[in-house]
Amino acid sequence: MLSYKINRSFICLLFCVQCLWAQNFPSRNYSAANELPNNAVRALFVDSKNVLWIGTENGIVSKQNNIFQSYFEEDGLALNSCWAITEDKQNRIWFGSYGAGISVFDGDDFKILSTKDGLVHDEIVHLFPYKNYIYVGTSDGISRIDINTFDIQSWKNEGSVALLRVSEFFEFENELYVTTYRTGVFKVSSEGSFCLKQVNDLKYIYAAFVDNNNIFSSNKGHYIKSKISEYIQPGKLTSKEFGSSIIWDYVKTSDSTIYAAAWGIYDSNGGIFELNKDFSNRSKSFGITGKDAFSLAYVASFERLYVGTLNSGLYEIQLKPLVRFLEQSGHHYQAFAAINGTSAYMMNEGIQINSASEQINIPLTKFKNWQQNYINTTSTALPKHEDHFYELDHSTVASDIQFYDIKTSNNLYWINSNIGLFAINTDGLLHSYLPLHSEEINFTNDGKLIETNPYGGVRVYNDLETFNYKYYPQDQTNTPTMVVSSLQTKDKTYFTSVFSGLYKYENGQFKSFLNSKIWQEKNLRHIISYKDNLAISSEFGDVYITQDRPEDFDIVRKIPRASIQGNTISFLNSYGNTLVIGTERGITLVDEDRFIFLDEEQGLEQPFFSSKIENDELHIGSENGIFRVNIKEVLASSNRVRGIQLKDISINNSEYELPENTLNDLDLDYDENTVLLSFSTNAHPYPKKLQYQYRLTQDEEWSTPTSNSEILLPYLPANKYEVEIRVLDSSTGLRYSQNVLNFRVKPPFWKTWWFLTSIFLALMTIVYAIYKYELAKNKRFEQQKRAIQKRFEETKMEALLAQMNPHFIFNAMNSIQNYIMDSDIDNATIFLGDFAKLIRLNLDHCTKPSILLVEEIEYLQSYIRVENTRMNNAVDVNFELDPTIDTYDVEVPTMILQTFVENVFVHAFTADSRDPKLDIIFKKLDEYALCCKIIDNCSGFSATGKNPLHNSKGLSLAKERLALLDYDIEDALHIESEPGKGTVVSLKLLLQR
Repeated sequence: MLSYKINRSFICLLFCVQCLWAQNFPSRNYSAANELPNNAVRALFVDSKNVLWIGTENGIVSKQNNIFQSYFEEDGLALNSCWAITEDKQNRIWFGSYGAGISVFDGDDFKILSTKDGLVHDEIVHLFPYKNYIYVGTSDGISRIDINTFDIQSWKNEGSVALLRVSEFFEFENELYVTTYRTGVFKVSSEGSFCLKQVNDLKYIYAAFVDNNNIFSSNKGHYIKSKISEYIQPGKLTSKEFGSSIIWDYVKTSDSTIYAAAWGIYDSNGGIFELNKDFSNRSKSFGITGKDAFSLAYVASFERLYVGTLNSGLYEIQLKPLVRFLEQSGHHYQAFAAINGTSAYMMNEGIQINSASEQINIPLTKFKNWQQNYINTTSTALPKHEDHFYELDHSTVASDIQFYDIKTSNNLYWINSNIGLFAINTDGLLHSYLPLHSEEINFTNDGKLIETNPYGGVRVYNDLETFNYKYYPQDQTNTPTMVVSSLQTKDKTYFTSVFSGLYKYENGQFKSFLNSKIWQEKNLRHIISYKDNLAISSEFGDVYITQDRPEDFDIVRKIPRASIQGNTISFLNSYGNTLVIGTERGITLVDEDRFIFLDEEQGLEQPFFSSKIENDELHIGSENGIFRVNIKEVLASSNRVRGIQLKDISINNSEYELPENTLNDLDLDYDENTVLLSFSTNAHPYPKKLQYQYRLTQDEEWSTPTSNSEILLPYLPANKYEVEIRVLDSSTGLRYSQNVLNFRVKPPFWKTWWFLTSIFLALMTIVYAIYKYELAKNKRFEQQKRAIQKRFEETKMEALLAQMNPHFIFNAMNSIQNYIMDSDIDNATIFLGDFAKLIRLNLDHCTKPSILLVEEIEYLQSYIRVENTRMNNAVDVNFELDPTIDTYDVEVPTMILQTFVENVFVHAFTADSRDPKLDIIFKKLDEYALCCKIIDNCSGFSATGKNPLHNSKGLSLAKERLALLDYDIEDALHIESEPGKGTVVSLKLLLQR
């Protein structure tokens, strides 16, 4: 019995709620003021790609993701007036005009079919695809068109005076039937030639709709529902009549709800009706104001109903919206609270408390009476401004009462207002009233009231009845000031200020995070518990997730305002791990890195006053009702973007034919480097939530998000590109990316590798040729220079030798003269013989720059014999030759040694020399040089003393010859001498082979 009572109360409550709370469906109107070319919408059709085609009396419009494309006669359409639309198996769209036949659209071009091609009539009212034909219903007759050959067959009821005006086609048991306005129902013959057979003479059929084995047939001012098997039989139907208007179109939704578009022609009884509920008018809940609904279309994947009217354009209705609006006109829901299964709603005109069994309304006059009764009966002095209270104006009338907030504590609803603080129990009865004026109150963890005053400090009440409180003056650094929000947790109570940051009350003390240098953020507004942390919003739109622990305070995460849709946060709430942020633009749900945004596109409308989470639903208080959002359903939504289609490519502002496979590489010339890509996604229920990014290579950063579904790539340098597009869907917080095009901009020929290589090789060839030419030229020049230099040196050496010969001859002649004067004929004769041989050798060698070492030794031996003969052979001469030296293979400068030997005889040996000795030693230094030492044991000289050797003409000539032969004199010639010990001349000669 108790269960029965509870169920009966619950059913009554539901009935009351349905009466008081009318749900409105989010809808949008498209008209000639913006998207449509005309407000008279005669036909609607959703194709296989979920593109909506809209036929108006002045053009055709396609709608995909809020992108509208219009087509007119100048685009190839037969006539701007369109009354019928369908799609064939080849995905071509067929448009029936009212006066110029049919236009077939393949995506690029239109093909026109009319009476000239065999149509029975040019006024097309219905199109129906069946098997391999399109059946055409006209104002007077029927045609069928082969979709492969476009062959046309026509049929007309020749025996009837009345026009055969088609109102609908339908299929039943694999047979095609046609309903007409005045001439009955016909069956299309499937045998033999194309013809129709009348099955009954039902009249005034405006439209028909098949639902399983039933058919809805509309007539003047009513419709009937009957079995199809009965409907196609002769005789009058006995079915019950429903409705009160003329139905022109029907549609069935995925939940089997049937909607009808009605227009009474001369009666204002049209609109949108739900046939499942005995012709229930849904125009108001759908937001449709007109009474001339004419056409319908339904998108099952989005649960969208489209309604075409004859004067108001097109309406789009969300049948299963994410956001539901429970309307209660005149009520502004400013705040929510809940205690033990009851809910309190703070509205502009009072407080409403709902429970499972009843609804309690507390009007403003009741609050004013409670206040007045307290003032009239209390003996406690009323708080005054001079006592640092935020003083009340007790003369405020009921209509001027303003509620600030509603909170709960000790199983009571606490409502602070501009006439005082009220504590109300769940039955709507006053528990207590306090003459306190505070825009923000809260409680300690043990239930004590905390009253804030913007300019007068804070009070914590120990006893409300006796006004026993502890006062915290405003001038204390830790006292909260300008408090705008608060939060009570298990052991702390937090306060936020728009000027002085965050405060907390703990263990009987207030603490300022700003003055304690814990957190320097000043401008804070909302604060809620979020998981095990705090979520705090700033005055400027940022949200901080903070962690306040006994040991420290951390900023766990900052959600910047750039990630939140909107600038001003109106409320914060949380649902599990999801943070709910309300702004002036809509609702942002933050779940880790997933950001979901809801706004007017999903059905939300401003303003937002407050919010609460009840079960899995977010309730948002607003004007004239409450918005309800199933957060669980929103978070469970999968990716609605399943593909990206490249629509158009323009290169250098010229259209480019799309390749069959757009991922195949396109080769563009270097001057075809400005590319415009137009793309689209699959049909999307909330296209305004889509933003697009792109990148040209995998290594690039994504571009800045934009809502424009075009990509302009100007002046691309030569390179390979892989255009990848990423779609950011804020309706789900998910992303989808796809590579849509690969192409290559070829470099100009002067930048190609082969051209640069050719230029490089050509330049290298030219440089090499010039180098070789200059090298040969320099070589010839050097050869000429060396020849001249050689000849010059030879001439100079010959001159030197020519100078040496008179010098030597002069000395020799002096010796001969001495022999003659001494009458030494024999020695004179021998001397003259040796002298003659020496002259002959001298004549042979003086024209040669170098001679063999053996020749040089022979010459020296001849010369020494001549000189030694002059000295009576007193000098002991010794030649020492390194056995490793091949004297017949080595050449030395001509007569280079004779000068030094001559100096020995002329300057070193005298008549007084005792045992004079001359050693001539040839020693091989290495493979390329030998050393010749000329050693005597006679007088010698000192380095500082004067000696004829230093001024020897022959020595000077020898040094000059060595210099001409590129010898380093310091390295090649060394003379060592000591007085009384003799002289050593070392001459380093380079071997010549």
